[in-house]
Amino acid sequence: MLDAMLLLNEEQVSTAIRGTLDKIAENARHRGKRIALYAEREFQQSAIFSFELLPDRHGKLRRRAVGRSGPPAVKPIRGRSRVGSEGLIAFLASQQKDAWPKIFMNHPGPDLLRGKTAPAGEVIILTDFIGSGSRVRSMLDKFWAVPTVRSWVSRRLLKFRVVAAAATNSGLIKVRSHRLRPEVVSEWISPIIDWATSPSWYFAWRKLMDTYGPPDGRGSGRYGFGGEAALIAFSYRIPNNTPAIIHQSEGAWRALYDGPIPPTLSALFGVRTIAQIIGEAASGNGIVLPPSLTEEERKMVVVLSLLRGRWHRGSETALAARSGMAVPPLMDMLREALAKALITNTGRLTDKGYAFLEAGGVRERKTPVIATTTQPYYPEALRIPR
Repeated sequence: MLDAMLLLNEEQVSTAIRGTLDKIAENARHRGKRIALYAEREFQQSAIFSFELLPDRHGKLRRRAVGRSGPPAVKPIRGRSRVGSEGLIAFLASQQKDAWPKIFMNHPGPDLLRGKTAPAGEVIILTDFIGSGSRVRSMLDKFWAVPTVRSWVSRRLLKFRVVAAAATNSGLIKVRSHRLRPEVVSEWISPIIDWATSPSWYFAWRKLMDTYGPPDGRGSGRYGFGGEAALIAFSYRIPNNTPAIIHQSEGAWRALYDGPIPPTLSALFGVRTIAQIIGEAASGNGIVLPPSLTEEERKMVVVLSLLRGRWHRGSETALAARSGMAVPPLMDMLREALAKALITNTGRLTDKGYAFLEAGGVRERKTPVIATTTQPYYPEALRIPR
């Protein structure tokens, strides 16, 4: 079971989010404009900011968002005492604000967003995981519910982005389709139980989910919240987007673990080496890697061998899911391939790219051989054609 799952520890999640925010802060386009950071969490309020009826310069009463402080980064909803992953995410937002005090703001209110000297030009929602995308979309809805925010967006004074450590491909699509049209960045792509991406064990997983474990768990059905059937676990929690047999204990059935991982599973959440990732990607996709290749050549061979068709927005998520590589190093490999003229700017292999694969001793990917008859048949006589 664990061999098929994406396992991420707290350090990997922190590194992914911090690394993405560092790259954003280093971008020159943000000079003179600040970036507001908010941890993704559940809100009971209908809007993320409070607003009052105040007269504009013509004396007409208009709803205006007010307050220097934004929503608390961590606040359990009524009736619950448990704090989820937003505690870790809120800490990362605080760290990044301290590291880039002239760029980032930590959960600011609307008065700071519209500051005269350094107003915010962007809002970034931080999360460790986008599963179905419903929680992030709900938080975006609460920004949209504020008239002042809608005004800023319509005048192109404010844009939105979502930064996640991991996400499902369908979750990325759903969040990107929100009316605020946020840019969405995720370092890791979670595998899911789906025929198109995992035909070798699709039916085995379906039989497990339909036969064993509780029929639902933590607000989800057998296949996880939103029917995602995501195969991911963090060292500090298991999302309810995973199948119920993984995350829910009921009766005699025990979940993989509740809360943080037990000591017996700690070793499984270690960081895989790039050599292990490439080796697993090659064996899982029928790519034979000659031992004479260097590690960099092995990485390039796997990436080029898995490229399919023309490149378009979102292709990197499918490629990351097939290769098991994180999105940022994968994009670095593609940029290197483009610089070396191994691929075109549309993602197709060039003649030089095909020559690179041939020179490395890599031919066509092997396909499984399906046995039909164990004994070969040879005809003893042939019919005369008429």
